[in-house]
Amino acid sequence: MSRVFGTPYETDPRRLIKQTFDYVVVGGGTAGCVVANRLSEDPNVRVLLIEAGGRHDTQLFARIPVAFSKLFKTSADWAYDTVSQPCLNSRKLFWPRGKILGGCSSINVMMFQHCSPSDLDEWEKNGAKGWGYQSIYPYFMKAEKFTPNFLFPETKLEERGDKGLLKTSYSHLSSICKGFIGAAQQVGLKYNPDINTPRGSLGVTKFMTSIDSKGKRSSTATAYLAKNVLARKNLTVLIDTTTTRVLISSESGGRPRATGVEVAKNASSPRLQIVATKEVIISAGAINTPQLLNLSGIGARVELEKLGIEVLRDLPAVGQNLTDHLATGAITFRAKKGFSLDYLTHPIKSLPALLQWFISGTGPATSNLIEVAAFLRTNDKTLPTRSALTSDGPDEELIDNSSGPNAPDVELLSGPVAFLSHGFRTAPPGTQCYSIVPSLLRPLSSGRLYLTSSSPFSPPEIDPNYLSHPNDIKVLTRGVRLALHIARSPALQPFLHLPPHSENHSDLFYPGDADPEKISDEEIQTWIRGNAETTYHPTGTARMGDYGDDNGSVVDPELRVHGVEGLRVVDASVFPQSPSGHPAAIVVAIAEKAADMIKSAA
Repeated sequence: MSRVFGTPYETDPRRLIKQTFDYVVVGGGTAGCVVANRLSEDPNVRVLLIEAGGRHDTQLFARIPVAFSKLFKTSADWAYDTVSQPCLNSRKLFWPRGKILGGCSSINVMMFQHCSPSDLDEWEKNGAKGWGYQSIYPYFMKAEKFTPNFLFPETKLEERGDKGLLKTSYSHLSSICKGFIGAAQQVGLKYNPDINTPRGSLGVTKFMTSIDSKGKRSSTATAYLAKNVLARKNLTVLIDTTTTRVLISSESGGRPRATGVEVAKNASSPRLQIVATKEVIISAGAINTPQLLNLSGIGARVELEKLGIEVLRDLPAVGQNLTDHLATGAITFRAKKGFSLDYLTHPIKSLPALLQWFISGTGPATSNLIEVAAFLRTNDKTLPTRSALTSDGPDEELIDNSSGPNAPDVELLSGPVAFLSHGFRTAPPGTQCYSIVPSLLRPLSSGRLYLTSSSPFSPPEIDPNYLSHPNDIKVLTRGVRLALHIARSPALQPFLHLPPHSENHSDLFYPGDADPEKISDEEIQTWIRGNAETTYHPTGTARMGDYGDDNGSVVDPELRVHGVEGLRVVDASVFPQSPSGHPAAIVVAIAEKAADMIKSAA
């Protein structure tokens, strides 16, 4: 490998075309960094990791937890947009996705969550043999290196990993977020001190985060591509290079086989071919993985033929089953002076906190902003989620799309800031804000991703088909009503200014100012349609299914692409169903397990 300008990264693919690699990993994101690390532990194999984006270690905002949104719409972000969404007032929604080593783990909000055990057991019941919770749990433990915090003594150390590479901890907790924990209990939710155990995630909790003991983000790039790993002579990390297609041989009489990849620096540069003698592993994420499969001739025949792409494997499920967690938008409340972190957006007022972070790795800059959350079941009749003001009435039973009786369908995220337009808008002058953000964890709506061009440098069309199933907005409506009840509970009153009731629908603080007993379901739903945004969790576009399930899935339980030898997918696109929480930790565990599978098959 050529050490360019004294760095451990390669930037010129021309240096590699005469070399041979055993494994080529496409995508240096959340999963790809894990896979490349584990495969290159064997000094007898040569591994190439290809990332379209650049380095993570030169991005300051990728290290400071509170600054994550500063990377949105920069060179570290693919910065996608969806197509117009009919059920969201025909709005196009912004979808940030990591274009940087570490992928989304370098730009996300750093929640570390196993989700519900029944989520993974559901996968196994639906054909993903070997992917139940008990099978994946050891890989959660293997990946994690947890740092205890004396403020959270109820966390059982025997239930946390202590020898892994991905560092986790309990980071900054603002006093107003402590109030949220108390208020959620006052409306009927139970306190759950650790949502990453076999007991599940129901209840209100302080998030465990992928933030290390020095107050810095722990991405899979920092964790799995440390200096000692990059120094391995059998690992090459090629950055700022786009994989344009997987090379597939299709000799007569034999099954198609992946033999390498084609890459280019940009749309006008030459296409270069790199050989993989054992396997190509695609870890490009829920958007770029199906895009690359299609560009390589793997996908729905009718779609590929429209674009003049030679069909090498007709797999209609590629790009289908696109599922995302839709948030209602932030319910914004007026915080009393001194309890919000909105000042951290100010270039001068934020300096003391940034200086504290630089010197000691402590303080409010170590906040991931969404510090606490409540996970709930909206059909729980003990919670105040229903309204008697509408024809639906308080006793209407909605479809329960959760993975089991102990799994949630809604999450209420909460943080001491105004989180408006993905962080591009700040709190109005003279105000301080606090936010609660209901998120739909188990949507019945799903969409698809598809190409409109055969060029790998043209973004795919993304259609999540939000709220196309009528049950979804009804579930979110209950989440909003519960959030309003929590805000008016005694434990949050010392922190918030709340009027008796407001019907000013154009105000920033609506529906936060509304009395949950007086606002109607129809009013809430109108607000949701005009304000909903992604929670950044797309999955399922190359879903895992049973062996030979060519029509309903893309990969088998060993993550091998149906009907193509030497080609696997390892990332969130293989999720058969959406998990009831934040998917990053599951992606890491999948990558750990996949690496073992690949080694065993060698």
